[in-house]
Amino acid sequence: MSKMMLAVAPAALLLASCASADGDFPSLSKRDYEDTDPLAVPEVAPEILSTALPAALQTSVNALLERAQAAQAKFDNALPAARNAAQGSAGGAVGSEAWVNAHMLLSRADGARADAVTALGEIDRLIGGQRDKGADAGLVALLSAPQGQIAALVNTQTAEIERLSRLIGI
Repeated sequence: MSKMMLAVAPAALLLASCASADGDFPSLSKRDYEDTDPLAVPEVAPEILSTALPAALQTSVNALLERAQAAQAKFDNALPAARNAAQGSAGGAVGSEAWVNAHMLLSRADGARADAVTALGEIDRLIGGQRDKGADAGLVALLSAPQGQIAALVNTQTAEIERLSRLIGI
């Protein structure tokens, strides 16, 4: 029996210490912060969005649009000859004079649109730079419209180059 008492004694002491009123232990009473609504979202003032591009930015955008439109005009001038040559070489022998001529004219048309592709890259960098500076969503949206115009030109040009390339047999 004495061995059993030795085993029970430490457990009894531990239990007795939990029941004592002495000591500095945390209270289970409600805290002040528990009375506030934890799901309430603090009010934030609405962001003021830009409604117009700053003059310097507008000048840059206008220049990029002009470059893209000028490149479109050059592409439009080169395209009929490239189309005719591609249609003339369709189904022909690879390496024939018609095939080489079609490649050459298609390459000229592709080169004529280079400024449009460059303008698209520059407006993309311009938008990225404005985002890096913390531009508001309104300013980015204002820049996205001309970006979309230039991208539409480039995408149309690319589709035509790819179509003619397939016709030639590239």
